[in-house]
Amino acid sequence: MERKYYEAYEDRYKKVHSEKNLAWAGEGHSPTIEKLLKQYGANKNSSILEIGCGEGQNAIYLLSEGYNVHASDISPEAIRWCKQKASEKGVSQSPFFVMDILQNSLAEKFDFIYSVAVLHMLVEQGDRDKFLKFVHDHLKKSGKAFIVIMGDGEETRKTDINKAFELADRPFWGETIQVATTSCRMVTWSEFLNELNRANLNVIHHFLDKTIAGFENSMVAVVERKEK
Repeated sequence: MERKYYEAYEDRYKKVHSEKNLAWAGEGHSPTIEKLLKQYGANKNSSILEIGCGEGQNAIYLLSEGYNVHASDISPEAIRWCKQKASEKGVSQSPFFVMDILQNSLAEKFDFIYSVAVLHMLVEQGDRDKFLKFVHDHLKKSGKAFIVIMGDGEETRKTDINKAFELADRPFWGETIQVATTSCRMVTWSEFLNELNRANLNVIHHFLDKTIAGFENSMVAVVERKEK
């Protein structure tokens, strides 16, 4: 079966994990997520879903703080790494699972959903729309979602999805290594807010964040389901 362009991170994770035994994205979590969870009333019984957990920095931290987190990623290697690191830190491995949310759905709905640096990896508009539909369909009526993407709200850019698996030089812990190019699409605030509106997601708050690890600027939207 032909691989989707957005699966290229699997190759990147395999490269750095097997050759360097280091996390591509470092070890730090994003404090913005916990801040937003607290701001919007999350407690330790709230059901929380992370879409695209990557190497688990956010989910493992929240699990260690007692939150009820379920964490998905399309990359089997990422989930393997998450389970290993969760075990090392003494938290449960069971919340981590492999899933392509563009192709599948869950039976459960959640009080909170968050996603850090995932939507901007989706280049094709149809894929971005499916991502946002998944968020909408898996939120409880009173639920909130926090969607974080790379960008400053002004620059637009997108990569060629046909080159997602090609090797390219990237800086990594003080050296240069060759890893999969992967994919990226940066949008303006207007485009981002329009996407959310089309997905029947009401934007409660949006802001620029400079604290997300690995990005100079990140765009953050807090959303809820629009009710008819």
